[in-house]
Amino acid sequence: MPNDDPSPLQQTPATFYFGLLCITVAASIRYHCYKVMGKHFTYEVTIIKDHCSVTTGPYSIVRHPSYTAMPIHFLGLCVLCASEGSWMRESKFLHTIPGEVVTAIWFLLYSRVVVSLFFRVEIESDEVLRKQFGQEWNEWERRVPWMLVPGISNRM
Repeated sequence: MPNDDPSPLQQTPATFYFGLLCITVAASIRYHCYKVMGKHFTYEVTIIKDHCSVTTGPYSIVRHPSYTAMPIHFLGLCVLCASEGSWMRESKFLHTIPGEVVTAIWFLLYSRVVVSLFFRVEIESDEVLRKQFGQEWNEWERRVPWMLVPGISNRM
């Protein structure tokens, strides 16, 4: 169902820049996490040989900044895909039944991933770190009371 009359896009909409900003911020947070953690950064909750506690950089603001980047990235991606001038918007795909179904499924699946990561932080990551680093972890938790977002409670 092609769109024969695409809207004339005179300038890039602010929503595009907002989505791009969110994705850039999320990528920057993740990059800084990789950089600060070095060899200790893994994609699974893992304690490696000679593991040390990392509490600097983004880890001095929240305890799990890499997870914080996920919903920021998700928001940016949603805004970019739905902004004026995007293929999904201009093709009218979002206004078709298949487009609505695909969008709803994608949104639900990605939301599930983001939410499950948040529960993983509290249940898995914090317990593994607490067990490994003991008092050092407890002191870090007192200095950095927020798991994911500064100013928001550390418990879900």
